[in-house]
Amino acid sequence: MDKSKARCSAFDKAVNLLAFKDRTTQEIIQKLKEKGYSDDDIEETVDKLSYYGYLNDQNYTISYIKDNASKKGKKLITNELSKKGVDKSVIDFACEEVEIDELSSIDYIISHRFSDANFKDEKTYRRIVNYFLRRGFTYDNIKRSIKAQYHFAYDDEQFC
Repeated sequence: MDKSKARCSAFDKAVNLLAFKDRTTQEIIQKLKEKGYSDDDIEETVDKLSYYGYLNDQNYTISYIKDNASKKGKKLITNELSKKGVDKSVIDFACEEVEIDELSSIDYIISHRFSDANFKDEKTYRRIVNYFLRRGFTYDNIKRSIKAQYHFAYDDEQFC
């Protein structure tokens, strides 16, 4: 296959990938490498996609944060974006642009998922706190939200 056909093919493959869902630059590079395209073809394809506005890590990151802020904490969101190959400076900028209100998210999840939970039961309390910790919420925000809604929280010494 000559170079122009390979580049067209790489571009077409990348556009098809982006048609299904948004992806980061690193994800596109990885997918194209898996398909066996040369580094030069991949670089040209990424440049072309960026030029046309099909590939923009900053927009992807802002969109990702908006889509996930209601169910995940900032820590997990930033970790997932890093794994997707987004640069830390882009993540930091996007986090400043999009307000992540962990307390509201925790309150919403508690009221819908754990409305019948007995927070005075230590085992239940630990289970719920761990649920939120696994989703990237900070312990202070979890404790603050539970205390605000139920006027109850275990002392840190007792909980640890």
